[in-house]
Amino acid sequence: MKVAVAGLWHLGCVTAACLANAEHEVFAYDPSQETINNLQAGVAPISEPGLDKLLLSGNITFTADLQSLAHAELVWVTYDTPVDDNDIADVAMVLNEIKAIIAVLQNPALILMSSQIPVGTTGELQQFVAEHHADKKIRFAVSPENLRLGKAIEVFTKPDRVIVGLEDEADKKIIQELLKPFTENIVWMSVASAEMTKHALNAFLATSVVFINELSTLCERVGANAREVERGLKTEDRIGPKAYLRPGNAIAGGTLARDVNYLIQLGEKEQLETPLFSSLLESNHAHKQWSARRMQEVLLNLRDKTIATLGLSYKVGSDTLRRSTAVEMGEWLKQQGANVVAYDPLVTLLPEHLLNVITLKPSLEAAIAGADAILVTTEWPEFTALTAEQLLAHNSQPVVFDASGFLMKTLGQDPRIRYYSVGNAA
Repeated sequence: MKVAVAGLWHLGCVTAACLANAEHEVFAYDPSQETINNLQAGVAPISEPGLDKLLLSGNITFTADLQSLAHAELVWVTYDTPVDDNDIADVAMVLNEIKAIIAVLQNPALILMSSQIPVGTTGELQQFVAEHHADKKIRFAVSPENLRLGKAIEVFTKPDRVIVGLEDEADKKIIQELLKPFTENIVWMSVASAEMTKHALNAFLATSVVFINELSTLCERVGANAREVERGLKTEDRIGPKAYLRPGNAIAGGTLARDVNYLIQLGEKEQLETPLFSSLLESNHAHKQWSARRMQEVLLNLRDKTIATLGLSYKVGSDTLRRSTAVEMGEWLKQQGANVVAYDPLVTLLPEHLLNVITLKPSLEAAIAGADAILVTTEWPEFTALTAEQLLAHNSQPVVFDASGFLMKTLGQDPRIRYYSVGNAA
């Protein structure tokens, strides 16, 4: 099948590469010529395991020429919706890009929406087409993105199921052919229901994360072990072992919080109170202070202390620093007068505004040498190779703050190490 993919950041690059590898003929568009030049050289704009190689597998034509989409019959919209520091999405950017595509289309076309958009957006676009381009016979479908940084290719090619919202039943065959190389398990619903399902999924995951983190801080004060409580919850049939219930860091990156904000905004628009969704963000914001609070309680004064941060990227498998908890902590530590050093397997260069905040080290051992405290922020597998003996060789009285308990088995059980994690009363 010939498919146009519009918007080539994380979602778009993975979508285009996986479709091409499944022998669809892919026409990949992005307005940035720099992005196109890099993609033509097999360099994706964001790090994702296996993606660069997959982009060179053939069957993809990259272009920044909008007019080249004129004869597309299926356009898969994959723009990443940007969010600001308050997790508010810039939907207007995505809408403007889609309207520009609609303006150049010359054939009847199906537009498949996977960008992160609020419920009702596709309806607005349908109205726009009816008012300005009724002669073009454009239809819409919605398949909410469900990728995960570091596992995006696996999730795309081997999904549990795919949600698809349709306005025209006749388009089912097109979608089935499109997705046949990956899955036949398609959950069909209306366009608005598909949009709302994305919000519901992320809001539910956010609720789970916020719930266990808030509960865990109470565990710390009463001597309960939050990980034992986690085990008690997950062995309950009505909850289950895959539940998003693991004490650790606050929600970061903007993905889950963006959809919570969509629901809050929808409530305001419809004049309905949504106290649960509002309280999620309040609780999550409070939990972001866990590492800062614990470090001040344990170290008392952070001035002139050297803090080694293990990991800088937002998530394992990625080199993106946007909305990274580690970066936020580094900036806060600098404000307290601390010296911040860091090591990350993928981050080899810092943006200019962080050069005077964080000193990047070339290795794990170089980062921990002589540090007054270790702060574990990204769960890179190589960090699990750090033994208590190695840490003690570089630090006579090591202190480790590891919110998620990632290194609990390797470092958290040694009495010579002062080890702190969310939900641990030590």
